[in-house]
Order: sequence, then structure tokens, then C-alpha cells
Amino acid sequence: MNKLDFKILKEHKNARVGEVTLNGVSFKTPCFMPVWTKATIKWLLLDLIRQPWYLWTSEPVKIILANTYHLYLRPWERIVKNAWGLHAFMNRNDWLILTDSGWFQVFSLWLGKKTKQWNSLVKLMDQWVEFASIHDGSRHLFTPEKVIDIQCDLWSDIMMMLDVCSPVTNITKEEVASQMWITHKRAKQAHEHMSKIYDSTKWVLFPIIQWWLYDDLREHSAKTLSAYAVDWIAIGWLSVWETKQEMEHVLKATLPYVPKEKPRYLMWVWTPEDIVMSTWQWVDMFDCVLPTRLGRHWTAFSQDWQLRLSNAKFREDYTALDASCKCYTCKCYTKAYLHHLCKEWEMLWWILLSLHNIAYLHQLCESIRNNILSSSN
Repeated sequence: MNKLDFKILKEHKNARVGEVTLNGVSFKTPCFMPVWTKATIKWLLLDLIRQPWYLWTSEPVKIILANTYHLYLRPWERIVKNAWGLHAFMNRNDWLILTDSGWFQVFSLWLGKKTKQWNSLVKLMDQWVEFASIHDGSRHLFTPEKVIDIQCDLWSDIMMMLDVCSPVTNITKEEVASQMWITHKRAKQAHEHMSKIYDSTKWVLFPIIQWWLYDDLREHSAKTLSAYAVDWIAIGWLSVWETKQEMEHVLKATLPYVPKEKPRYLMWVWTPEDIVMSTWQWVDMFDCVLPTRLGRHWTAFSQDWQLRLSNAKFREDYTALDASCKCYTCKCYTKAYLHHLCKEWEMLWWILLSLHNIAYLHQLCESIRNNILSSSN
């Protein structure tokens, strides 16, 4: 019996509204998950995205994403476990927490393959990956089983299997296919390991479909990994380096082979237009660090595309960031004031712009849900 309950509330054309319930927490989809890489968002008080008044939506954020790789290295997963898990560690028992497998961070080291430091950073094998800590150079090993054990120590509600991302350039299709088979082997190992504890824990595990722009590999991987999607399935390695047209093409080529009754999580999607496009391809969930990273770099989402508040043209602009947004930042402050904060290097701009960017995507997803619910089929 599945622990995660997913109800499709309404479908309209190629989009849908759903409701996910796990461990007593429910949230509606489509939704955007804020990323708390190291169990926090930089310079953002946690309650700011918990209260509807700050986001100006009918529902607060109910699910966030944290990073296994970083929490494993610091503060160390055993410390989090001894604090009764991430929920207690962060004092957020009313949220669901999704943790990734840590592979993408190892992959970031792997991108240095052509450098002289390659052999000292990462060693990739079928059943495991060895890497050096970014903090002290100490050596560490990730296996499919160990990654699950780490996430169990973190008490993650939703865990991800250890996969392999394939680089976009300087790699042949044969090499990509070989890495696909590694991911499939690891998925089988992870599934078998999780099966031993599935009934005795509150947590769920899901696989990640990879393989970039190759339709046949995406189809094969989707069919293979769907067998391990007991509760959920993710689609990876989109919206990173490919064009928007390629992203849409791959989604159309992949999703027909993904179980319709399972929530679909598209990784690393952050622009409003990509979220809108993806929801009309039957996608349910999104995440990315870019909304808050952009906020820390003076940039805000708007109907007028992206606004860089350090630009001199905003010095005497006494309007809100976005006329359609009703978040705390847009209700209380003008572009001129935010420009002033940026120029004076006052850290309040980090908070206000990060809050706005999260709220903007949260409101966007709510608007999409409302439009689908009010539509006539």
C-alpha cells in the first residue's frame, strides 16, 4: 500500500490540479518548492514563507527541499538525527521535507573532468561514486544504499535515489546510454534497500529519469524507472543548458511513459514561463535555488520580465516591483527604496527580493490551479 496519497482534483486539457498527502501534511499541485540547501534559505527568516500574509496566497508553503550532500558534510547527518531529524532541527514539524540524492553536487565536481584536478575530485563507478569534500578534502563514498541511509538519518519525508547526470557537451550518445544503465542499476539497488524498511518508516523514495535530449533513451528510462516509482517520480536534467524548445520537446517525449497516477516532479525549473509551460505538460512540482539566488543579486521577477534593481533607472521609480503581486515586498516597498538598499549594500534587499521571488512563483502556481479548477472541460 502506498504511503503517499495523490488525488487528481481536476484535469483540463494537458494540465491538472492535484493534492498530495503524506505524514499528515497536504498540499495542492502544481506547486513550487523553495530550496533550503543547508536547512535554511540565506538571510530569510523561515516564518516569512510560512505565513500567507507575507506571500498573499490562500495556502502557505507546505513542502521544501534540502540538500543531502551539504547536510552530510556539515553538520553531518548524525547530528541532525540526534536532533530528531530535520523537522525538529529547523523547528518546522508542519512541513514536508524533500531531500535530493547529493549526486548533482558531486556532478558539479565532475564537470571539472578536463582539469588536472579531476582524478583527485571524483571517481565514478557503476555501484558507487567517490568524491572529495569541498571543505577539507576528505574522501567520501556514496552508494545507492548509503544515500538512502543518510536521508533516513535526516528523517526526510521524500527521498531521491542516487542517479547519474550526463554532461551536455563532449559526450557521445553511447556514453550517455552507459550512464543510463548505471542509473538503472542503482535504482534497483535503492529500491531493494528501501523495500526492507518501507513498511516500518514514514518515508518514501522515488527515481529520477535522465538522459537529456535523446528521445529513445528518455522513453526507455521512463519505462524502466516507472517500475520503481512506488509513490512518486522525478524528471531530471532539464532547464539547465538546453533551450526552452528542447525542454518542451523532451517533456512531450517523456511524460507519456510516466505513470499518470503518480505526482511528477520536474527538477531545476525556476522561470515563470517554464513553470506555466510545464504545467500544461502534466507536471505537478518544481524546485530551484535560482529565485533566491537572483534575489541576492538584485534581481526580481515581474510581468516585465526580470528587474535588476541596482539599475539607475529605478532610483526614482516609486512603484511596486510588480502590480499583480501582493506579497509583503510589493505591498510595502517601492523600486526606489529597493534600489537604495542595493546601492547601500543593506542586507534587507536580500530578504525582500528573495521573499518576493518565492511569493511570485507561489502565487503563479496558485493562479494556475485556480484557472484549471474554474475552467470548463
